[in-house]
Amino acid sequence: MQGPASDPHRHYGSRSCDLSMKGLCVGAGPVFVAHFAFFDTDDAYRVAVRYTLGMKRIVLFEDEGFVNLLPLVYWRSVFELRFGRSIILDRMAQKLQSPISGIWTRDWIAKVAQQRCLAPANVGVDGQTVLVNGRWVVEDVVEWGDVPRVGLVGDEVAYIVCDDTLAHQLTPNELLNAEMRADLLERVPHEEASGSMIRYPWDLTSGLGDRLTCEFDENLAGIEPDLDPRVCLEEESLIRIGPCTKIHPTAAISAAAGPVDIAEDVYVGAHAVIEGPVHIGAGCRINPHAWLHGGNSFGAVCKIGGEVDGCIFQSFSNKQHDGFLGHSFVGNWVNLGAGTVNSDLKNTYGSVRVPINGTEVNSDETFFGCVIGDFVKTGINTIIPTGAVLGLASVVATGRVLDKFVPSFGWLTDKGLGEGDANRLLDVAAKVLARRGRDMTDEEVELFLDIPARAAQYERLEPAILE
Repeated sequence: MQGPASDPHRHYGSRSCDLSMKGLCVGAGPVFVAHFAFFDTDDAYRVAVRYTLGMKRIVLFEDEGFVNLLPLVYWRSVFELRFGRSIILDRMAQKLQSPISGIWTRDWIAKVAQQRCLAPANVGVDGQTVLVNGRWVVEDVVEWGDVPRVGLVGDEVAYIVCDDTLAHQLTPNELLNAEMRADLLERVPHEEASGSMIRYPWDLTSGLGDRLTCEFDENLAGIEPDLDPRVCLEEESLIRIGPCTKIHPTAAISAAAGPVDIAEDVYVGAHAVIEGPVHIGAGCRINPHAWLHGGNSFGAVCKIGGEVDGCIFQSFSNKQHDGFLGHSFVGNWVNLGAGTVNSDLKNTYGSVRVPINGTEVNSDETFFGCVIGDFVKTGINTIIPTGAVLGLASVVATGRVLDKFVPSFGWLTDKGLGEGDANRLLDVAAKVLARRGRDMTDEEVELFLDIPARAAQYERLEPAILE
């Protein structure tokens, strides 16, 4: 067995499914069982769903609220964001106990989203469909009731239970347009939906520890590899350690504050301290002397060092070195240089303001660190202020405290802020992926080169207000 994440043929962080799920998406045959291997996590938590004729088909949709989740959703659909221990799409399948039969998303990201979500994108639906908002946080068992029907959280659409007439009237673009959607649904019966909505990036990290605790399945707790008896384990009944994981004898793992969920092929270095609640995805490396606490969720093949408190990392991102990172959301393919630190608390203990697309929004959060978009790179000793946003593919290398908002493809040095060349940054991104044995698809290359124009459209605009 090779060491963690050393085998370029391993593909952690990719969704997988059996042929029965693919058959399900096109509605072939009367009965199917779909197994979901969670993207960005591991294979231990799976959903086995029996699909029968007459069962509602679930299609996830995006609405105009995606704008306030930028820059995190330039490179992905809303459904691919990590929320708790898994991505939203897989969490929906688990909570609704139903396979996801399709997705409705923006035209410019649909091809890539279809590849990653393994579900048809922007395909028409019928009267057996429930359209579910990807920003809806489902907590309770849902009974869809009569058709047609619209479920609301406040004044936001959480789901649409279709009949044939309504299904044929709706399209992905109409659900992305608030006025058009309101006109089409005006005469459809409305009801109050439980749960809440994800409106801004801090909604993903707020309450992360509690969410990880609720999602942990104690029936799956257990230590699969043979550990050195000197490894310190506290509250072992709330610890899961997957196969082929290696833990140094001087490491300490504590579930006293919440469960610890470590996937397969993880390496935990000397004197590392891991405090729950935490999820550590397959193939991750936790470096010597790292301290993880306060509730963290790491996707597959991340390299983590220093102190990390209350953060979410998508897959394949590196924070290898010393330095504090707190209450932040980190995208894919990020590299934080040695000594990078951030602030997640104002000196006044006041509410953190965050520049959403360049315009500050009050988060009503006392603790919130930063949003780091995909493909971001920081230089050594980078200092990130409270509530900062670093746009997709931005590069920062400066000896002063960063600006609070660095636009996507921005190139920030002591000489000032410039604009990075998208083709050059694409070449760098391709090299980064190749180091992990992965290649961009043609559709991902097309998306990457399209994002600068999208960023110019959205960034530094007034955000949509979702009160």
